[in-house]
Amino acid sequence: MTSSPDSPARYTRVLGRHSTGRPGPTIVVTGGVHGNEPAGCEAMLRVLRRLARDALPLRGELWGLAGNLRALAVNRRYLDRDLNRRWIREDIARIVANGPEAAIEDSEQLELLGILAPLLDQAREAIVFFDLHSTSGPAAPFSCMADVLRNRKIARALPIPVVLGLEEVIDGSLLGYLCDLGHIGVAVEGGQHTDPRTIDSHESAVWLMLVAAGALDPQHLPDLGERRAQLAGLVDAGIPAIAEIRHRHVVRPEREPFVMLPGFANFQPIRRGQIVAHDQRGPVHAPIGGFMMLPRYQGQGDDGYFIAGAVSPFALQVSAALRRLHLDRVVPLLPGIRRDPERPDQFIADPRVARSHVVDVFHLFGYRHVRSQGEQLVFSRRVPGGPLQRRPELATMAARAGGRS
Repeated sequence: MTSSPDSPARYTRVLGRHSTGRPGPTIVVTGGVHGNEPAGCEAMLRVLRRLARDALPLRGELWGLAGNLRALAVNRRYLDRDLNRRWIREDIARIVANGPEAAIEDSEQLELLGILAPLLDQAREAIVFFDLHSTSGPAAPFSCMADVLRNRKIARALPIPVVLGLEEVIDGSLLGYLCDLGHIGVAVEGGQHTDPRTIDSHESAVWLMLVAAGALDPQHLPDLGERRAQLAGLVDAGIPAIAEIRHRHVVRPEREPFVMLPGFANFQPIRRGQIVAHDQRGPVHAPIGGFMMLPRYQGQGDDGYFIAGAVSPFALQVSAALRRLHLDRVVPLLPGIRRDPERPDQFIADPRVARSHVVDVFHLFGYRHVRSQGEQLVFSRRVPGGPLQRRPELATMAARAGGRS
């Protein structure tokens, strides 16, 4: 089925599944995790049709999944809650054990888990998850990923900016949950919801990802250069190749309504103190300068906007070298920093002592999630590597799915 990117549409949960029997990676592409973002579903339907029509020699297995079916049917971001904000282990374990709660999205999440859990339970190597999104405002395409080394090969294969830290500052994202299980996860923001080019961008990104993941060879896609040029042509000069999220403006229910000023686009430079929105208390000023990211021009969602800053490619190379050498072992030797005695994978910093570039140091090692604990800061990161994680709630869902087959 097809539709324009701004019209409601009905999809099946499994958009398609393709395999030629050749050994290779397992790849799962999701679209429509937000119901007003159907472009990813449309792009995957195109990819699956071409794979079958041209008998392309795919290695491994490719799944296309639609996210929030009920919200997609009415072209809304979500109905009761954001499906991309409660992929938290405790919440998942509860609805697996007790069934859906009040939110419609609980059923959506359980249905997705019914498909994902057997794949995760049987995986012997990291699965590649590729999540397709779009934005409410005008936007050049970009990718975002949790800042772990295994994600970089896929993200850097796309000729669009890479934004670090988004998966760390947003709690409960689908890719964040999957990355913490040890899998590969990259998201692509393909453009504005209603722009027909967004479907083209998502399709191009999927083909490039399939080559980068080793599922297809470049010679099997004679239009691969055109695909790359199509994506690259949407990125303006002056946009950094790599950026990191440095501020998230959370929309509080008590401050509604939140209204962005018109005219902001992704990667638009803004200055500290600039008025960017209004809420119940008055003007909202940017606390720092940088690049505007994901301004909210829709009624739903608790993310008003983000501010990003440029990161040098050299810094990315340095961080990779530091991590491969496991030099985060020396971080507790720095003044004002110690390991959490109960969580050795986390660090506690006293900002009154650790004043100099403490955040930059932690970012080099991938510790991008920070929360306050009294007067101290606690830094954590996504699971960097090691064996794939097995969790009881996933085994339960996999067993249920096996019983239905």
